[in-house]
Formats: sequence, C-alpha cells, structure tokens
Amino acid sequence: MDLLEPTHAALKSLRANKLRSALTTLGIIIGVAAVIVVVSLVRGLERSVLKQVERAGSQTLFVRPLMPQDIPFDEYQKVRNRDLTLDDFKALQRAVPQITLVTPLAITNSELKANGRTTSSSLVMTDDSYLEANDIALRLGRNFVPSDLRLGNKVAIVGPKILEKLAIKGNPIGRVLQTPTQSLEIIGVLEEQGTTMGHDPDSNVLMPLSTGMALLSEAQRRQLFCQVRIDPRTSADDGALLVTEALRRIRGFKPKEQEGFRVFSPKEFASIVGTITGIIGTVAGGMVSIALLVGGIGIMNIMLVSVTERTREIGIRKAVGAKRRDVLMQFLIEAALLSIFGGAVGMVLGYAAGAALGQVLLGTVGTIPLWAAAAAFLVPAAIGVTFGLYPAWKASRLDPIEALRFE
Repeated sequence: MDLLEPTHAALKSLRANKLRSALTTLGIIIGVAAVIVVVSLVRGLERSVLKQVERAGSQTLFVRPLMPQDIPFDEYQKVRNRDLTLDDFKALQRAVPQITLVTPLAITNSELKANGRTTSSSLVMTDDSYLEANDIALRLGRNFVPSDLRLGNKVAIVGPKILEKLAIKGNPIGRVLQTPTQSLEIIGVLEEQGTTMGHDPDSNVLMPLSTGMALLSEAQRRQLFCQVRIDPRTSADDGALLVTEALRRIRGFKPKEQEGFRVFSPKEFASIVGTITGIIGTVAGGMVSIALLVGGIGIMNIMLVSVTERTREIGIRKAVGAKRRDVLMQFLIEAALLSIFGGAVGMVLGYAAGAALGQVLLGTVGTIPLWAAAAAFLVPAAIGVTFGLYPAWKASRLDPIEALRFE
C-alpha cells in the first residue's frame, strides 16, 4: 500500500488547522510528560538512596529497633524486648571480633538560635566514629575526642548550611549555638555533601551522644540505632548473621523467639529500596497514565469533528478514485501524527521538569531508561491509532454521492 499520498494529505490537513492540532495534542503532551517526570523522580530516588548506602561502604551494616511495619501488628505486640542501648552496642563490639567499628546514632529535631536568627535542624547524636563510618570530611575544625564523649561536653559539628541560615560569618569555630535547653560550642564544620532523598545533611548538627541523652525521652534512650563496620575478610551477609546472633545473646532471646531488632546488609537495603521505588513507580505511573487516556479521547473527539467538517472533501476524493482504504489510512495517519508529536514534546518537557525537580528534591537527576523513551513514542502512536480508528472507519464508509451533497 502506498502511504506517501495519505501521509501528505494528513500533514496538509494538520498544517491547515495548526491551533486545533496543537490543542488536540495537549492531553498527550501532559500525559507523556507526567509519566517521564514520575520515572525520572523514582529513578532519582533510588539512585540517591543507593548513593548514600555506597557512601557508608559495602561492609557497613545498619541495626535498628523493630518497627510496627516490619511484621504483622499482632506479632509486633508480642515481642517482649525491642530495646537497643549504648551498653548493647559496646557489648556487641566486644562479642564479635570481625566488627571493626560500631557507631551509635540517635536523631531528633531541634530549634537552633544564633545572631538573633532561628532555624530548625536535625541533631545527630553520635560519637567520634561517625565521620569515618559515613566517609564525611571536615572543612574546618576537629572531630569529637574521647573527653567530649566521656564528659558529655556541649560541643557540635555543623553542616555548612547551618552557618548560612544563622548568618555566622568568618571563622565559626568557638561560636555558640543555642538549643531550647543547651548551648553548643562549634568545634567543626562538615564538607558539603548535597541533598539526599529530600533530606539535606548539610543542615545537620552533630553532637556527642552522651551530651544529647538529656534531650531524649526514656523510650528514645532505649531505642538507639547503630552502624556496624565489618572486617573486609568477612562478607557483609555473614557479618549480618554474626551481629544478629550476638545481639540475640546479649538481649537474652530464646532460640525461636522473635528478636526486637533488624540488621540490614547493603544488599538487603538495596533490595528493599528497589522494591519500594518499584511500587511507587507503578502506582504513580498508573495514576498519571490516566492523562494519556484522556488525551486519546480528545483525539477521537477532534477526529470525529474533522470527519464531519470534511465530509464534502472526502466525497470529492472518493469521486475521483480514492478507495476506502486510502481515506482510512489518511485519518489514521493524521491521528497517529498528532499523538507522536505530542509524545515527542511531552518527553522533552518531562525530562526537563524531572531533572529540575530531581535536583531540587533529591540532589540528583534520575536517568530515563530506554524503555521509557521508546514508550514516549510508541504508546502515543498506539493511542492515536486506537482512538482514531473509529473516526477513520466512519470517514471511509461515507457514500461519495451523499458526501458531495453535504453542506
């Protein structure tokens, strides 16, 4: 079948109605752009989380108390011991020779004041191993020393954005930050890290855990987190088993009793992240794909109007020898071109919007996979053909004599 003539006729018709053609593609543009933005953000989210895990290192395990979402709630209520304390972490390091580093963590939000300005920040309560465990460098000043941890000195290491938010000029070392209950002396400034998962570590404030205990409730003091670094000669998965067994002994769990904590290896963490982002992408992608359906319906509507408007033109074409299939192909190609054009514009706009939002929200730009780029053209083309089929069929079935009489 010669497609050149119906394609030329379709392009001529679209050029003759530029504004209507542009408005018709709007639904497809919005739908494709929304899908591309969602894919970009989900990929950026996954990349951002995995980047943070990689920063900690392949030999770093994450240990936290059991949460209600980890197991069915009725089982969660039966777990008798969900505590993780600083004493448990010290005992863990002594119990497992393969452990090279244990970094305790407690995080709370607090208001900070300086220079008559106020800002909110995450207070990360930890020890002198935190910088090494997370591969973070200092731009200025020093790390915590044993006396800071032993005596509970009121000192802090701040992210660079804290200095901007509180307008601290010049050398910040020795300046004082005021929390609602404590005054903290700045002893160090972190190197800039960038936004991760919408969280800005450059706005964090580190303080000794022994100092921060006074800011925590009794329940929080018994629900600490920690990072555990395993010797490279032991795999992370084997290390996770060793840590789990040691903590069970330390906490006194019976052989078949549900433990009150979770130990995550980087592989498990990456798997969880992949599952979560996959679910988010599927749900969000399904929701925004509704816009593509609406765009397809819009194309069908406009093509039906176009058939009515061009009834006399169709009659003339059929009177001079055009076959049904020629008329059918012209209208199908016209619908497909509208959709493909909308898909191309939507992909460009979606990539630009996804990159901008990813940079602002996640600190990274998610890559667009090949399947998403191909779908940006193929799916709209399929939608155009599908929703253009009935108007095209209707046009091809017009009786030329009746069409010529149409006014």
